[in-house]
Amino acid sequence: MARKKKTVEKIEYPWSKYQLDIFDYIEHGQGHLVVEAAAGSGKTSTLVKSLELIPETKKVLLTAFNTDIVKELEKKTKDLKNVDTKTLHGLGLAFLKKNFPEKKLVLTPFKYDSYLQENISDLTSINTYRLGGKYFKYLDNIKKYINYGRFYLCETVKDLDFIQDRYDIETIADEKEIALEALRWGKEELDYIDYGDMIWMPHVLYLKPLGLLYDFIMVDECQDMNKAERELILKCFKMGTRLVSVGDSQQMLYSFAGGDPQSFNALKSIPNTVCLPLSISYRCASKIVDFAKRIVPSIEPNNDGRVGEILHDVPLDVVCDGDMVLCRNNAPLVQAYNTFLKLGKKAFIRGKDIGANLKTLVRSTRQDKLNADLKDDGVFVRLYDDLFVSRNKLMDKFGIDEETAIKSQQIQSKLDSIKALEILSEGLTTAEEVMAKIDEIFPARDKKDGIALSTVHKAKGLEANNVYIVCNSLMPSKSAKKDWEIKQEYNLMYVAYTRAKNTLGFIDEKEFEQFDFSNSNNIKILKRIETQVNQVLNKSTKIVLNEANVKTIIRNAQKINKDILTSATVSMNSMGKRKVNAFSDLLKNKKTKKVKL
Repeated sequence: MARKKKTVEKIEYPWSKYQLDIFDYIEHGQGHLVVEAAAGSGKTSTLVKSLELIPETKKVLLTAFNTDIVKELEKKTKDLKNVDTKTLHGLGLAFLKKNFPEKKLVLTPFKYDSYLQENISDLTSINTYRLGGKYFKYLDNIKKYINYGRFYLCETVKDLDFIQDRYDIETIADEKEIALEALRWGKEELDYIDYGDMIWMPHVLYLKPLGLLYDFIMVDECQDMNKAERELILKCFKMGTRLVSVGDSQQMLYSFAGGDPQSFNALKSIPNTVCLPLSISYRCASKIVDFAKRIVPSIEPNNDGRVGEILHDVPLDVVCDGDMVLCRNNAPLVQAYNTFLKLGKKAFIRGKDIGANLKTLVRSTRQDKLNADLKDDGVFVRLYDDLFVSRNKLMDKFGIDEETAIKSQQIQSKLDSIKALEILSEGLTTAEEVMAKIDEIFPARDKKDGIALSTVHKAKGLEANNVYIVCNSLMPSKSAKKDWEIKQEYNLMYVAYTRAKNTLGFIDEKEFEQFDFSNSNNIKILKRIETQVNQVLNKSTKIVLNEANVKTIIRNAQKINKDILTSATVSMNSMGKRKVNAFSDLLKNKKTKKVKL
């Protein structure tokens, strides 16, 4: 039975003690301010009120994360003539326009793509034809180095080594060198720019802040800034400038996209800076706040009388028009979408860029037929082949076993995309058909009615009366290993739970078990898929000989036939020829009292 939608009247709240402290510091303080704002804590209204307290004689810059937020803030500050509201990219563009009034500065999102396509043979020292199917990955790596390199203001190959390690880029050849050469060209080509150029060029071209010095600078969502954006703000300082940074380190989600996890701490460390909290959540009912406290203890309820509810094992048919469905990964969202259509419910998935990435993945295979059954060559055979090649590279590079490699963030992300495409390809036969379906499911503009499905990343800044989580067990991801990755996972959980105003529900996971890619049964399925893919491509299965993998195979051999190996001693400082031969003997089922590898 479908659940009835609840309608809640908008409640007006008096200013809290935290907001009053902020207003007092704006009016009577002298230094910088960092506001740690909890989810749904009235951040926007606090910012607008703070602006009203600043004398009209003071020139103010207000920056926001995207154009939608800027438009909203412009409406609320239209009577404040001393306030200049921009996105950070808009600020960078203003630097360029004021320093180069004679230049066209035409926005060309594919500026570097076009440059690489036309000049790659002159830029590289390798024969790109020999890369075969790896060519698209090679180009994609170069683009990643160009983008991340600009976010972090990288200048050398050593700088890009940090990018490679941080974002686990499987570098094939000379991608870093080519990226640096492309950036050298890019900073000289000013008639055409992309979004990355807007925040990068003011630094590498040492541009002056002509007409862009401010008495007050207010930064919204400061936790998501990358290094180039943070440094851009500092370029607008003059004597006596006061910086007010508002954000929440617990909602920092964009490290994967270039956001600097240290931005919040870097802003706090600016001399003469005070930190104040904004802890009361006006969005979430008390039970939801209590639930979120398990991750962020500082969040406080608003005591407006709303209790709310936390629901578990919710069937999908309970979700209705106007509700929000969130998931960490893409594939479960696509399955939920298909289920809603079968139930006769309107739905759409937020994130046209997700759809664009899936289409790029399909094109990268250079295959016309899908052949999702893997019986013949096609899109899915090539996608899985790339997956297994990437897995083997990880095993080689880090000396890990197969299961550990499969559980890595890099492989899990690839699997998520493949599974999403498999669901989308149901009943389809060609690459063109699935790309058309992607356009249908991931609309260019979000629809106004129906059930909104979204990854948690795309839901940031959004809210709904009723929010349901699909595959909650995917958070925190088992593939998160680095400290910043683990922190991001708990931030994701906090953001997901605090989108809900009154109801936070967790969808029954029985229908989504196939999306736990670290599950041992699913790993066995992957092995069967690998065998089938290798048969289609006439490839032999590669055994990666490293310490971790050899130990695993020996353990499995002992389980299968105890006579194979009575006692195994593995001492693997290196895999010399003698050790490989000894291991080969073991694989041939030779009986032995002891094999010392």
